[in-house]
Amino acid sequence: NDYFIVNLLSQNADIISSEEAEILQSDSKEAYSDQFIERGYIVDPKEEQKHYKQQYLEFIDARDNDEIQLFFVPTYACNFSCSYCYQDEYAAKAKPPDEKILDAFFAYIDTKFKNRNKYITVFGGEPLLNSRDHKSYIQKLLQKASERELDVAFVTNGYYLESYIDTLNSGRIREVQVTLDGTAETHDKRRMLRGGANTFNQIANGINQALKAGIAINLRMVIDKTNIDEL
Repeated sequence: NDYFIVNLLSQNADIISSEEAEILQSDSKEAYSDQFIERGYIVDPKEEQKHYKQQYLEFIDARDNDEIQLFFVPTYACNFSCSYCYQDEYAAKAKPPDEKILDAFFAYIDTKFKNRNKYITVFGGEPLLNSRDHKSYIQKLLQKASERELDVAFVTNGYYLESYIDTLNSGRIREVQVTLDGTAETHDKRRMLRGGANTFNQIANGINQALKAGIAINLRMVIDKTNIDEL
């Protein structure tokens, strides 16, 4: 008996009662209340079509001029075994790819997106794995991005974040996204290392150290009904 009404064109959304929902789904003139008209749920079809066409043209203009987010995935390998992982069946090599792939990625950027405003997001798997090869690869990526005056963002589980702070500070870091799924006990039941070891304390410490080093942290939480009260 809970209802939610949305109009993406007017960019409005509201929780409504079951009585209001019944009126809206009927042919009753009660549906034509000022509130529903003002919020864009009751519309004149001709006016709505004009509005749609205008919004679409504005979208096309924005798409051609807005900043582009370009993703680079060094590897799908990961040191975590999260309870809700959707990538655990991906074939993942532990080592970073050949540097030729990195060169090809930047060559593609230089040609395809030469005159576009852009930045790079490094994704995984886990892009910040704790090995000399991975750190060297990330260092080269940041160097190539800096040469082009490109910002770089990272999406990481944060477990080895502290050990990467010096490396990250050598580049143009826009932000580092790190996930904590609640307080320690709840998080550790959902986002554990392969083998089951806890991760919360080390991640939290890495976040604190990154903030002290001036690195912007985008703190993310994957919410469902088992942990929403932890928010």
